[in-house]
Order: sequence, then structure tokens, then C-alpha cells
Amino acid sequence: MSDANYLIARPKQPLLVTFIRAVFWLALVVVLYLAGVVALVKAQSQIDQTQPVDAAIVLGAAVWAGSPSPVLSARLQHALDLFQKKQVNYIIVTGGTGTGDNLSEAEAGARFLTENGVPAANILLEREGRSTFQSLQAAASLSAPLRLKRVLLVSDPFHMLRSLKMAQDLGFEAYASPTLTSPISRRPIEEWLYMVREAIAYTSYVFSGQ
Repeated sequence: MSDANYLIARPKQPLLVTFIRAVFWLALVVVLYLAGVVALVKAQSQIDQTQPVDAAIVLGAAVWAGSPSPVLSARLQHALDLFQKKQVNYIIVTGGTGTGDNLSEAEAGARFLTENGVPAANILLEREGRSTFQSLQAAASLSAPLRLKRVLLVSDPFHMLRSLKMAQDLGFEAYASPTLTSPISRRPIEEWLYMVREAIAYTSYVFSGQ
């Protein structure tokens, strides 16, 4: 049989095999893409751009029985340090009220800061945000009358890549100032899981704008 006849006579691959191969290659592309974004999340998490700016924006985290959770406490303590070192003139605390809570993340944050010597006049509260984007969007509105454009974003290291992208898209000149004392940073496996989640969330934001 000639080569031409062999090619003509060769049976076609079953449709199922073709479908499985397509799914395999698609899954491989997705995994490689996700790994690349996780690498970007990791790289950004190691960058500290702390410098004198107009304000620090503290991204919210859980409130436990009316008090900041350990994760939120670490972020607030970092913002307090920035204020005491005169790196910022204002602190913007963000975050709405979680299910079952009677105090918003922002209000719990403001209470922590005032109890530690920050004047109430230097604290702005964003009480409604239920996501990072909503909180930053509202923070932008709060900042506008005071012309607070240059900001430090205060959150866990894994949160920096997406937060910076959002803040810059909203018109801030934003810099990363991650807290290094979050309990999540002391649990490597949990931190990597958060990085994977952030990679997915970052991708979702890039394609959906939310």
C-alpha cells in the first residue's frame, strides 16, 4: 500500500479521544497560566514600597465579637506604625458589616486606632464595602474632597498584586505596604492557598472589572 493510500485508509480518531485531548491541553494551559499569576502574586508580596504619602488604606478583614480579628489587628497595627512614623497623614479604614456582626470592619478599625492615639479627624471610614474593589471604590470617593491621591495599601502580602491594580485603576497613585505580622504569614500552606485564590481573583478582575 502506498503512503497516500495508507493516509486515506487510516481510521479517524474517535470523537471522544479528540475531546479528551482538547480538554487535556486546555487544562494544561489554564494550569500554566495560573502558575504564572501565582508567581506574580508571590513576587509582589515580597515588595515593600513604604514611603511618605497622603494616606494609608487599610483593607478590611473579619471582626470577631466586635473586635478586630488577628488578621485585621495586624493590618491596623501596621497602619498605626505608619502614622506614628509620619509616613501618612490619614488612615482610611474599610470594610462593611459581616453576617452576624453588629459592627463593621471599618468601625472596629477606627476604634482600634483612636484607642491607640490616632485623632478621629485623621481617620476616614468606608463602612459599606463587601469586596476589595467596593472598598477601594468608596475610599476613592472619600479621598477626593481631601485630595488624597498618593496612598499606601495596607493588607496581607498575598493581597498586594490585585489591590494595587484596582487602586491604580481607580486613580490612586498607590504603593504596597504589606504587613509582615499577619498570622497567615506564619502558616505557609495556608498562605499558598491564599495566593492561588488571589491569582484566580486577579484574573477575574482583569477580565470582568470587578
